Amino acid sequence: MSTPATNKADWVIPVGTSRADWRERLAPWAFRAPLIFMVLFFAIPMAMTVVFSVFERTMFWMEPGFTLYAYENFFFSARLVNFLNSMKYSLISVAICFVFGFPIAVFVRKSIPQVAQHRVVLLFILPFMVSEIIRVFALRPVLQRNGLVNSTLMDLGIIDEPISALLYSHTGVVIGEVLSFLPFIVFSGFLAMEAVPKFIFEVCDDLGVGPWRRFVDIILPLAAPGVFAGSVFIFVNGLGVALLPNILGGAGAVNAGLIATQAISALDFPLAMAVSAIMMTTLMTLLWIGHKLFDLTKILTPLS
Repeated sequence: MSTPATNKADWVIPVGTSRADWRERLAPWAFRAPLIFMVLFFAIPMAMTVVFSVFERTMFWMEPGFTLYAYENFFFSARLVNFLNSMKYSLISVAICFVFGFPIAVFVRKSIPQVAQHRVVLLFILPFMVSEIIRVFALRPVLQRNGLVNSTLMDLGIIDEPISALLYSHTGVVIGEVLSFLPFIVFSGFLAMEAVPKFIFEVCDDLGVGPWRRFVDIILPLAAPGVFAGSVFIFVNGLGVALLPNILGGAGAVNAGLIATQAISALDFPLAMAVSAIMMTTLMTLLWIGHKLFDLTKILTPLS
């Protein structure tokens, strides 16, 4: 005669089950629930985005069909030029974030006591407790012609007249991207550096290895998965966050997110879906290349 537990689904827990049995039965759902969430709210919407991008546009919405007009409207117009320009400036932002952010991750791992390392890294995450629109808008009085940067440079005698290119230009967008996304290269770089034993630094010092050789030949190859993951995050957000060119950019500062926003405002939903599909394809291609080059699963080694 079978017990009640064998006649019910795995998620049904009979009365009188011990606490250990509860944990054993519920433990698999700790892994299934995030997977179900990602399928429902990420994979399926992304697949629907690709499908909707080939629908035919109507006056206020779209209807089922198959047309590549939205993609033609993107690739054979100024939108493609703006998209390529935003890619260029996003790469510049990635390079600047790496120059300033990754040395911070190395310094925290090498010089800060291990008990305090996570607390120090947390300091770089605290700015994200503030709304992004507030953080970005707060840059305008700093970067404008009579703002803090220009006033300081003129008081020091470094410049004779204000620099107009700091705001309402591609330069302003790059500055906004760096200040907005710098913590991600610090966090991902530190996460990768946790896999590097601390005695590596001591051995290099004992052998007389210079800082440059140690960085290029040892530290950077070991931390490459984390650096790449953080760089992809910065690059994709630089392409997709429409808030930055809206607030800090000029007439020519347009990225993919702003193109999609403008398409939605014009009720051209297939075009907005096509831009989203192109962005998604770009992200997946970058992740595939990075995984082939660096095996991005290594970034999770410290957590295993």
